[in-house]
Amino acid sequence: MKYSPLAIHCTSLCFDVMQRSSFKTLTHRDIDEFKDDVYALICERAKLMPTKQQREHQFASYVADGVISVLHQCLNNPSARDSIWILAALESRIDTSIKTIIH
Repeated sequence: MKYSPLAIHCTSLCFDVMQRSSFKTLTHRDIDEFKDDVYALICERAKLMPTKQQREHQFASYVADGVISVLHQCLNNPSARDSIWILAALESRIDTSIKTIIH
């Protein structure tokens, strides 16, 4: 399966967070509070202008929600920290986001 550069970027972002020694002590509320930062990183990486285009805001928000969801799942279940699963989950979120916004 081919993965988009954004899926790879988001997967890397997830692993950056999970590899911190403090990850195990985070609460789900702590993870939810990462959303604004994740959103900004996605906009920067994808060169989106969400303040000018509502579709770009929706897309970045959906993808950021996917990253946050992965982090929640990985906090709950350490065996979920599999790079292939995370890549596939985020690629699927990106694809679904595009299809949802276009239609």
